[in-house]
Amino acid sequence: MRQESAGVTEALLDSARREFMEHGFHGASLRRISADSGVSTNSIYTRFGDKAGLFAAVVGPVADGLMEYYLTCVDQATDTQDSSSAMETGEEGTDGVLRYIYQNFDVFYLIFCRSAGTEYEQYFDRLAQIEETYYRAFADKYAKSPEQITDFFVHVICRTGWQYIYEIVSHKLPFEEAKVFMDNIKQYRFAGWKAVLGHE
Repeated sequence: MRQESAGVTEALLDSARREFMEHGFHGASLRRISADSGVSTNSIYTRFGDKAGLFAAVVGPVADGLMEYYLTCVDQATDTQDSSSAMETGEEGTDGVLRYIYQNFDVFYLIFCRSAGTEYEQYFDRLAQIEETYYRAFADKYAKSPEQITDFFVHVICRTGWQYIYEIVSHKLPFEEAKVFMDNIKQYRFAGWKAVLGHE
């Protein structure tokens, strides 16, 4: 087997990332990626199977990293002993998520805005579902009247929480603007949850 030149895969993934950023998954062309990277289309198919496999190679490791970090944050918040500590831990997790996203901004722009037709178009939903499970348990544990906090309320609130992140990414806010925005959101959500839990 011909020994691969150093950096070939990296060049290919860089070309693919730029192509997906500009054209989205459906509009991306393996021929253009091939021409830009200098890697034949046959080699792309051999390495990644198809265009979806190439997209997964571009975004997968970073997406998995965020999911792992987020699940760790959820576990830490679950292990707290009171609602204020849980919310503070959640806020720290939100800060970490934001930093991670901005360290890998192009990848998350692809996931949130350019992934239609791939397995990653459901990534947002998976994050929201994890948050929904956590907040349902959170409400049951800490609310004075948990029966008044409906599953539908939790569902909408959790999807809205990740919608904030989507809006930041889709509008390509600079990091400092995004941080100020999310600091305001954290204050808003903290006060809102205290009221809903009946702790005011």
